[in-house]
Amino acid sequence: MKRVLAVLLILLFIMTDLAQAATVSPYSQGFVEGYLRQINIPPAAAPATTTKTRTRTTATPAPVSTPVTSLDIEDYNGQSFNFPVAADAVFSIDGIPVKLSDFKAGMEVYATLRGKSIISLEGYSTAQLGYINPGSKVITGVIRKLDRDQLQLQQVTGELVTCVTSPATLVSRNGINASLDSLYVGDRVKCYFDTADASVISRINIEGDSIIIKDVYRGTLQTVNAMDSSIVLSGFQVLRNGQWTASASSHKVYYNNQVPAYMGGQLIPYQNLKYYLGKTVYMATRDFFGREQIEKMVFKNQYEADYQEQIKDVNWYTDALELSNNKNLTFNEGTIIVKNGRLVDKYALDLQNDAMVVADGRGSTGIADVISIYNEDINNSNIGQRCVYAGRLDQIVQDKIWLKDFFVLNENTWESFNDTKELFYDNDTSIYDLESGQAVTPQEFYSKDYAVDEHSERVKTNKLKDWYGYIYTDGDRIAAIAVQKNMDSLLQQRVSNGTVASTENNALVGWTISIRESKDWSSVNDCWMARTTDLRVNLGKALIIKEGRIILPKELTAGDRIYVVRDDITAKVVIVK
Repeated sequence: MKRVLAVLLILLFIMTDLAQAATVSPYSQGFVEGYLRQINIPPAAAPATTTKTRTRTTATPAPVSTPVTSLDIEDYNGQSFNFPVAADAVFSIDGIPVKLSDFKAGMEVYATLRGKSIISLEGYSTAQLGYINPGSKVITGVIRKLDRDQLQLQQVTGELVTCVTSPATLVSRNGINASLDSLYVGDRVKCYFDTADASVISRINIEGDSIIIKDVYRGTLQTVNAMDSSIVLSGFQVLRNGQWTASASSHKVYYNNQVPAYMGGQLIPYQNLKYYLGKTVYMATRDFFGREQIEKMVFKNQYEADYQEQIKDVNWYTDALELSNNKNLTFNEGTIIVKNGRLVDKYALDLQNDAMVVADGRGSTGIADVISIYNEDINNSNIGQRCVYAGRLDQIVQDKIWLKDFFVLNENTWESFNDTKELFYDNDTSIYDLESGQAVTPQEFYSKDYAVDEHSERVKTNKLKDWYGYIYTDGDRIAAIAVQKNMDSLLQQRVSNGTVASTENNALVGWTISIRESKDWSSVNDCWMARTTDLRVNLGKALIIKEGRIILPKELTAGDRIYVVRDDITAKVVIVK
């Protein structure tokens, strides 16, 4: 009896559902509302065919059935239907009469039915006003400001646009995945969006090395050749280690007429360059498809003065700055400003920036023609959360470690903590044993004696002890770690930055690099100090980081900009910027 009752209840529920479905079906309601998925336009009707006989020619009529246009509509319940369109159907969007071809997939619609055919179709453009194909909205520009999750871009028209990033924003440079904190002020980027009215970036493509500066030159304009778009400088000098260094008696550089030239803040047409022969000119160049090309140039107007000072104040309303020696200078669109090896906008200037400034003027008035910023940090902007730790490996478990009596590199100086610090690692963490010169897997890192229990008999018998490490992190996640048996004297270490001039694998001392345009951080003066000579350092026992992973010394190349923690000529941590 119970089985019979159960079967009857099930049948009752099924019939109720069917009845409800029948009640709310579009055919019973006489209308349907939802989303237009597709317009199905049939091929043209087949023409009549003819056949010939001995006596006469007869026409064979086309098939009686005429193809009918139909619409695929998905209602708000998620059910899809196909409705033929009546020959006398009327169409409108937002109350305005239109043609059926004006409707687009994705638009919200309300259709009235006669039988099973649509006799009227109303569309609503405002409901899906922001609908576009994902990634089809693109904004191209140069990053003028980075602030947490906000990017301010300057478009080619000069208009400033503010966009927002999210944890899901993808970043790529030269087709390789990168992180948001690899962005620099001055980077030229393409930003892709998934909706037309959105400000949240779905994908960022950094356009290679388009604005990385090769060199800054000074010389006298000797000749201008309009045929091959080149100029020749005499008395040619290059900016090296905070001073002008003679390089050659003359030098030929190429230009294009879209690159700006200035004098006293005024734009100079390229057809007028021939009138400036004999004038001193400053220029920033870059590599362009294997050829050196001028990116920006400015002519000296009056008299030159050089300053190596800290920027004390910046007034954006008057385009003026004050140096730590109380010297006041103005700047303009023609000022060559180099920061992080890139040609940047005036808004990249910050208070407390250490800089070399080449001024043009006389007396108390002066215009900054060239500003070379010395500052470098582990993070490119406040987007980054990169840190460098040094300390004793007190405990290692399967996915985390604890440092004891550790140090953190804080504003280019080691800061000590008499405490423990918990950090996390994973299968993507790069681990390197400086003693053996070998990479270590996360499993080996956990299972070997890099951290030991001091009370264990085995540890006492074998005289084992905890190892020490230099650790590069992203927040509390270890991106790379290099371990060694003994702790270095961090008090002897200093921080430097510069550009790799050359690399050499010496048979006696191993890999060494020469660093040009190098600066040392002075804790006493609290500023970057330009070195007058190139710096040579050895990489034999260094943790070398590039794009968040450990690389070998041979992977460094000339032109790489680096941030170095070193003990005299021995590098300890090298971060490729």
